[in-house]
Amino acid sequence: GWKLVGLAISIALGVLIFGGSTYRVEAPFILKSDTLAQVPAAFDGYIREVHFHVGDKVEAKAPLLELDQRELLLEEAAAVAELRRHRSDAQRAEAEGELAKMRSALALADQAEAKVEMTQYRLSQARIEAPFEGVVVEGDLRERVGAPVRQGEVLLKLARLDPMYVEGKVDERNIHLLAEGRGGEIAFASRPNEKFPITVERIEPLAIPEEGGNIFLVRCRITAEDNDWWRPGMSGLCKIESERRSYLWMLTHRTVDFLRMKLWW
Repeated sequence: GWKLVGLAISIALGVLIFGGSTYRVEAPFILKSDTLAQVPAAFDGYIREVHFHVGDKVEAKAPLLELDQRELLLEEAAAVAELRRHRSDAQRAEAEGELAKMRSALALADQAEAKVEMTQYRLSQARIEAPFEGVVVEGDLRERVGAPVRQGEVLLKLARLDPMYVEGKVDERNIHLLAEGRGGEIAFASRPNEKFPITVERIEPLAIPEEGGNIFLVRCRITAEDNDWWRPGMSGLCKIESERRSYLWMLTHRTVDFLRMKLWW
């Protein structure tokens, strides 16, 4: 019996020491898009109508929202009337031979014309359209219909669906095990039973402090075909391949590293 126990222990130790496989570094990830457009308000005004929900997929040039145009239409009408009045004054002054008054009226007419052009430009910006095909990832404005907005205020964010990439957050204790070109797999939190292959494209050289320790951002390219249900901001777990390691190293390297940090002098 003791011989069998000893033999079993020897076999187990032999497997742990000499056996092994490719070690895979685990890290949480977020699905991101290369192109993220922030759509601002072109002028001070009020939200009149919203044509989307957050998460909607929109086509290029599709209407997203409209700002109230009533005040701008009144400003345009007033500016056009002012332009006509100054031009009429200039024609009257020219007919009467009063060149100074004519020049003054023409200058005022140019000023009114610039105001008309500015108002018309703002009117053209009152209807906000999607700059490209993508998905709305931020900006729930349906509860803000009738609310005021300021010029330059970001109203929504639109992300392009293609291409998308994986941004993994790798603990600094494992970053030395990775290299560009390494393969791996990801699984989304919403569908953990499906796995998709990835390849490491770039490792950011600067660590980012977070609660619990520093992390490095690792950008990975998804080598599988895109799926319609993928959306920027989705998260999950990625496993990136490293070098071949023994089973004993996989079981003990965290403890060994901890003891080395605590006991060195």
